[in-house]
Amino acid sequence: MTIDVKITDLPYRIQVIEKPNAETTTSLGPLANLVGTWKSAPGAGWNVIAVPGTFPSAQNDQGFCLEVIPFLETLTFQPATIVAGNRGPVVNGTQEDQAIVGLVYEQTVISDCGTDFCAARGFPKGSVIHKETGMFLNITDFNNDLNVARLSIIPHGNSVLALGKSIEDTSGPVTIPFGSSSIAPIGGNLGYAEGPQFTIRQFPEFDQSNPNQILADTVSKQTLNSVTTLIMSTNNGTGGILNIPFIQNNVKAANMDCIFWIEEVADGAGQFLQLQYTQTINLVFPRANDPQKTPITWPHVDVNTLRKV
Repeated sequence: MTIDVKITDLPYRIQVIEKPNAETTTSLGPLANLVGTWKSAPGAGWNVIAVPGTFPSAQNDQGFCLEVIPFLETLTFQPATIVAGNRGPVVNGTQEDQAIVGLVYEQTVISDCGTDFCAARGFPKGSVIHKETGMFLNITDFNNDLNVARLSIIPHGNSVLALGKSIEDTSGPVTIPFGSSSIAPIGGNLGYAEGPQFTIRQFPEFDQSNPNQILADTVSKQTLNSVTTLIMSTNNGTGGILNIPFIQNNVKAANMDCIFWIEEVADGAGQFLQLQYTQTINLVFPRANDPQKTPITWPHVDVNTLRKV
């Protein structure tokens, strides 16, 4: 079975193609090289999140704690390809339908942090700290030049729709943007963006004030034959995050921005596929010990470099 068919031939249901072929790969567009399993090496994946509260540590006298957690990740994009047909309006006698092609993914993140701090915070080495499932979609006939989407389900009680665009097959160096982990108060500067939690590294090899720097350091030493970039945000189009009531009322996940770089890397032994990403989810907490419950945006940043296995 192939998916290279006229939209009028595509029934308005879901089709699963168990063995993708060349035509399937073409229809996947910028997502084609994601198919398979990706794993990260020690020291490549990092989680940075600020959480409010009072903690028994010299570095935690500012009313919040900056958690920095190295992690290992397995990210699998199933070779089963999902095809969906969406019925659209009739315009000048022609039905304007839409074909969507996508991949099912599963993400597992395991703590690689052996410090007493990580253990005390509930993230001992070897523990699963995140699990996520969803789909990446290649969308045609979309609006505002948006052609890719990410649908995510997180067991804390969140459902995410991030929409974006792809930049395909560019060569040369990758420009990794600055990635801030600083806290953004809503309604005034509360001084949370300064202090030793951002300037004194918890791990010598990782700059928690700019988590993206470790991505830039990696590609600065490599030769890239091609790069496909996926830029997605819940702030685009009709995207957004839905939360269960407890999260909405206490730790609201407000928005998410993410960039994926699918890179073909050349080295002395040939070439290999590499996947880098940076992702920021903004969480809105009330300020600790604040009778007014002043809301503060506490960024949750994840970065990683993975190789296809």
